[in-house]
Amino acid sequence: MFEAVARFFQQGGVWMYPIVAVSAFALAVIFERLFYYYFHCRINAKGLLTQITRFIRGGDLEKARQICTKTKSPLSVILECAIWHYQQQEPDQEIQNAIDEIALRELPRIQRNTHYLSLFANISTLLGLLGTIFGLQEAFGALSAADPSQKATVLANGIAIAMNTTALGLIVAIPCMIMFSVLGSKSNSIIEEIDESSVRLLNFLFSQRRM
Repeated sequence: MFEAVARFFQQGGVWMYPIVAVSAFALAVIFERLFYYYFHCRINAKGLLTQITRFIRGGDLEKARQICTKTKSPLSVILECAIWHYQQQEPDQEIQNAIDEIALRELPRIQRNTHYLSLFANISTLLGLLGTIFGLQEAFGALSAADPSQKATVLANGIAIAMNTTALGLIVAIPCMIMFSVLGSKSNSIIEEIDESSVRLLNFLFSQRRM
């Protein structure tokens, strides 16, 4: 298996190296985003809201804030901000403005870097096509000058460059596009959860003032 992969890579020529470099950057983005979404942003929003509202009803705002500060997820940061401004007895509109301001800082972090996967998919595909063009040029260009006994070998080498670079480009591009879709969907669900939870907390805080 290893020998087959090594032979495949060697026959592809120099254009295999930039495609591999693109795949390395893509993997770095994928693993970083997976860690961020499934570990850093992993939180039970409903459970967190339930605990927060229970302490707020009991008048223990500091305890409610401490629950949020235990994690550094975007949701907990936004909810902690709302509780802090509520604790300062600020008007409803000021609390809303503070939430909007911190959301402008936190939400872009959720979507950070995912767009590069689409770029890497396009680059790897184009590099594969570029390798195909150079491989075919090498094959047909050498046919006119090669010895008749070596024409089959020269043609086979050129076609190997063309086919292998195209194949590797697609091998890199397809997972990039799949992960771009998967991670994009995950980021959207996290943002929707943050929007819903922050609105529910604000409505609860404002209703507490009217009681």
